[in-house]
Amino acid sequence: MGEFDEDPAPLLLAPPSRESAAALSLAAARRRRRRAATRENVRRVSAQRSPRTARLLAELWDSGAQDSRRLAERYRAILETTHDPLAPGELSRDAVAMEELHLSLAMRCTRNQAASMIREAHRIGTLLPLSLTRLGRGEFPVAWFEKLLERTRGLEDDALRVLDVELSGIDLAVAPEAFSRRLGHLLTAAISRSRVREDARPENRRRVVMDPPRPDGTGCLRIIGPLPEILDLARRLDRSAHAVQDAQRSAFLQGTPLPVDPGGFVEATGSIPPLARACYDILMSTRLETAGIEVPAPRFRMNVTVPMLTLLGESDAPGMLDGTTPIPAQMARELAGGEDTWYRILTDATTGSYLPVPADRYRPTAEQLAHLLLRHPTCAVPGCARPSSLLSEADHIEEFDHERPTEGGSTEVSNLHQLCREHHRLKTLGLIDPVRDDEAGTTWWDASGLLMSMQEDGRELATDQVVAEMTAAWEQYEGGRLMRAAAASRRHRVAEQGLAPGDECTGPDGEEGWWVGHDGDLHPPGDPPPY
Repeated sequence: MGEFDEDPAPLLLAPPSRESAAALSLAAARRRRRRAATRENVRRVSAQRSPRTARLLAELWDSGAQDSRRLAERYRAILETTHDPLAPGELSRDAVAMEELHLSLAMRCTRNQAASMIREAHRIGTLLPLSLTRLGRGEFPVAWFEKLLERTRGLEDDALRVLDVELSGIDLAVAPEAFSRRLGHLLTAAISRSRVREDARPENRRRVVMDPPRPDGTGCLRIIGPLPEILDLARRLDRSAHAVQDAQRSAFLQGTPLPVDPGGFVEATGSIPPLARACYDILMSTRLETAGIEVPAPRFRMNVTVPMLTLLGESDAPGMLDGTTPIPAQMARELAGGEDTWYRILTDATTGSYLPVPADRYRPTAEQLAHLLLRHPTCAVPGCARPSSLLSEADHIEEFDHERPTEGGSTEVSNLHQLCREHHRLKTLGLIDPVRDDEAGTTWWDASGLLMSMQEDGRELATDQVVAEMTAAWEQYEGGRLMRAAAASRRHRVAEQGLAPGDECTGPDGEEGWWVGHDGDLHPPGDPPPY
């Protein structure tokens, strides 16, 4: 009877007792829990709730499998169109840069992201081919595959190949936590039988990282290195902060100048800052030791562009730090208020485009460079996020002819842009070629004749908000003015007719029964007010 049923129930010759029914229900629940996490089992269990729920959950399952197949297709496409960057002597530096540029334009991402995709795709294709195959069949959920990549970044190649073989045989129709435990066990075994890559050792990972800026106007600078060194730095900073707090308390009692108060917080508030703030003040007041090496002055000043209406407190349009990072209006006003010198920047009143500064010589003037930094806060090549304020080079879009200056490109802001050194070299080699449309404020880039990409000039992004606010204010003013003019015209007409408040009169379209209000306005027929 139940031979062909997946979940057969026992044949009952009589109604079960309450205890027997409970036991049977518990046994059925245990059988359901033993089912694998497959599409059919998810659909069958959900069908007990409602057919619609079963259909939607089955669609979600199919969508997840399709996401896995798409990700595998993306990795394979990258493998076929790029070379392994870790293979010795396979490509020149410029050829690698061109592959990164092509991928960044196709994927609409930055050059650094494209380079990371290329490295990751070749690592997967070379060291995790079996897992990539399961991903392409839709068996490996995307989130699980990404977790696998994240947890194996420091694993040496041979250990990763062994792990790939071991993963190819495990059942993926399990719960996420079961997969995570299984992966952790395999990883621990792989690490114990392998050596750590040189670049993954703590002593080789010393670096300082600037995190992406946050919308609230704050930033984060991370120091990464061997744990003993980081702990030692934290403790030295902690001891220094405690010593500074003690000195500040003593200065309050004795009436002497306050030590280590770069932002004037202690003097303004009359209170000792928290320990975390004291650590921050110490770091901001520390002189960087370079063993006598002279550090050149910055090529560009740090620009904070603030709309005039924001400065006046009439708008909350955000300011812009170095043309790339929006900062809240209040922070922009505080920064401007703390400076002795302001620079006026002219922009188009409707688009926010920066108006050019003319010049006519080969080397750009300081004013031209300042304008180019506003127009191109990052390298002008699409996908490159290198800041123009760091090691950028001003480049002629149409090349300057040193032998016949009158026949080559002129040194005007319309023919200049800021490029990082790598993309400046690629342009000089003819591997990338820009076509400038100064009227539209755009540059079209031809990358080896394979791709064309358009790059817009930087502009004052608060202009749209300021224009909208000014337009709304003008419309409100104009509406009020028209209403006042119409009311004045009606009162003048009433006065000419010798009417007083409460008198009946003819309406605007000649209707009878209208009456004059106390303010001289006309009101439709009805009982007049009791004057």
